[in-house]
Amino acid sequence: MNRISRTVTRAGASLILVAAWACTVSAPQPAMLRDERTPLQRMADSTEHLLRSATQTSDSAVIWAGLTTTDTVLADLRARLLTTRDAVERASTRLAEAAKQGEMVRLAIIEQTRGSRQADDYEHYWLLGREKLTLARAYSAEAVASADSALSCPQAACAASRTRLLHTQVVSASGAARDAESLVRVAMRFVY
Repeated sequence: MNRISRTVTRAGASLILVAAWACTVSAPQPAMLRDERTPLQRMADSTEHLLRSATQTSDSAVIWAGLTTTDTVLADLRARLLTTRDAVERASTRLAEAAKQGEMVRLAIIEQTRGSRQADDYEHYWLLGREKLTLARAYSAEAVASADSALSCPQAACAASRTRLLHTQVVSASGAARDAESLVRVAMRFVY
């Protein structure tokens, strides 16, 4: 009996070892997807993504600013003002990064395709888009200042009157960001 139980134990241990080994043998890995884009094309796509994110955040700020104009309780007003201010700042940061990347793409295209129609077309649309980016960032800076001004108000009536100006500035910033996104998207088509 003792001999049989040892044989069964050894067989069981062997079976466990074989099962463990089978689990550790790696299955064939799927082929890695290759990104066929050039580094310049990846930078252009990244710039477009930043702009898309900035415009979505800016649109969110418009909604929050609109809700802020309806508040009458100071605590609620301040909470929405802070949310609006944060969204405007995030959008402005993304716009600045997109402007920096777009300028890098512009310089690379000029260097690679000096004097070509592609470089001229890219530069034309990029410069128009960059103007709108600058305008959107200026409106955003004004909106942040207005939000800070409204947040410093000790009474709800004072803060509410300043939120109307904030709303106008946020809407203007969002519109300029949308215009910039459209123009930059056209410019980035000349990268491909």
